[in-house]
Amino acid sequence: MGNPVATAELTAALAARHRVLMLGGLAVISHGHSRPTYDADIWLDATLLHMDWATAVTDTLSIYPGLRFVAIGTWVEVPPALLGDLIQRDGVVRVMGASQPLDIFRDPNELDITEFDDVWNRATALDDGTRVPDTIDLLVTKQATGRDKDMQDIAFLEAKAEREYLAKLPTASAEQAASMLARFLTPKVAEAGLHHPAESVRHLSLGYLKELAAEGDPFARDILEK
Repeated sequence: MGNPVATAELTAALAARHRVLMLGGLAVISHGHSRPTYDADIWLDATLLHMDWATAVTDTLSIYPGLRFVAIGTWVEVPPALLGDLIQRDGVVRVMGASQPLDIFRDPNELDITEFDDVWNRATALDDGTRVPDTIDLLVTKQATGRDKDMQDIAFLEAKAEREYLAKLPTASAEQAASMLARFLTPKVAEAGLHHPAESVRHLSLGYLKELAAEGDPFARDILEK
C-alpha cells in the first residue's frame, strides 16, 4: 500500500481550477508565525452555488483514490453524491485519506460567503496557486472560537496588523486612513492617527480614542491624558 497523497497536492489541484484561499494554521504560518498544525483549512470559491461547489470538489478530487468526505461534528462519512446537501447544511466538509485532514469551507467562521470576492482581492498569492488572506481578514476568522491556539494566533495577528498600520497610516490618504481605522483599531493605531496630516483623520482618531477610553481601555486613557 502506497503513501497517502499529500494534502498540499489536493489543495493545489483545487487551486488550479478554482479560487482557493488558505485559512487556519497554515495561513497563520504563511504570515510568519511559527506553530504546528494538524490539519489544513481552505476556503473554496463561495460564489459557486452549493451544488456547483460540491461538483467542483468531487470532480477535482475524484482522481485520488482512498479519499473520504466526512461531516465535521458527527464524523459520519458522506457519499460524494450527497456532498451538496451537506455543504448547504454545514458550510464545510472534511476530506480524509490524505497526509493531513483537509477542511474545505464554503461558509467559514466569522466571514460571510458574500465577502469572498473582497477577501480574495485583498489576499496575497502563494506559490501553490492559493491566496492567503490579509492580516485583518485572517484575524477575523480567529475571533470568537475560544480555543487556546486561536488566542495565540490572534495575539500574533493583532501585533502584525498594528505594525503594518503604524507603517502605512502616516502616508495614507485621508480616505485610505479612514477606511483603515474602520477595519482595525488599537490605541497605538489611533494615536498614530492623531499625527496624520489630514484634520479629518486626526478628528476621527480622537473620537476613536475617546470611545476606547469610555469602554475602559487604560492605554487609550493614558494617550488622552498626554
